[in-house]
Amino acid sequence: MKMSSCPHPVLDALQDSAWYLAYTKPKSEDIGLDNLLKQGFEAWLPKIKAVKSRRRKTEDALFTQEAMFPRYLFFRPAHAEQSISVVRSTLGITSLVRFGHEFAQLPHDKLRQIALWVEQQQERSAAELMGLQPGTAVKVTAGPLAGLDALVRMTAQDRVVVLLQLLGKDHEVAIPYQALACA
Repeated sequence: MKMSSCPHPVLDALQDSAWYLAYTKPKSEDIGLDNLLKQGFEAWLPKIKAVKSRRRKTEDALFTQEAMFPRYLFFRPAHAEQSISVVRSTLGITSLVRFGHEFAQLPHDKLRQIALWVEQQQERSAAELMGLQPGTAVKVTAGPLAGLDALVRMTAQDRVVVLLQLLGKDHEVAIPYQALACA
């Protein structure tokens, strides 16, 4: 059974066996995942939506996917006869996580809870990911109002309405997420 970073295969997988953790080389989670899948293991790399760059002009450039647990992968043998010892020499993987002499294991129901949280997190807006809620202090970083401090008044799908004080009066202005940074 091939698995990817998508949570749905995890939710539908067999419920009785625990998952192991692999520790990867820096920035090599995807390489480790691909190689575990090629070796026939069931593997999952939970990825979350993150806001990376506020300088670009397009909304698509605002979101990226990154590992929820950097340098860690979840995996388990696809069948009872499959040994996990080969995982230590898998390209992209440094070692198996262990506590003393015991390999770290995560019960399937805990992994299912993580998968459900990841699925919900993917639906979050840029405002939620950036922590922009009404009353949050922000600084305008781009455009003609760059450098001004403001307060978030409300959020929408692709813009934030902020309250700016200009010329001694409060003004509500709609500004793209990319042009704001938390103060």
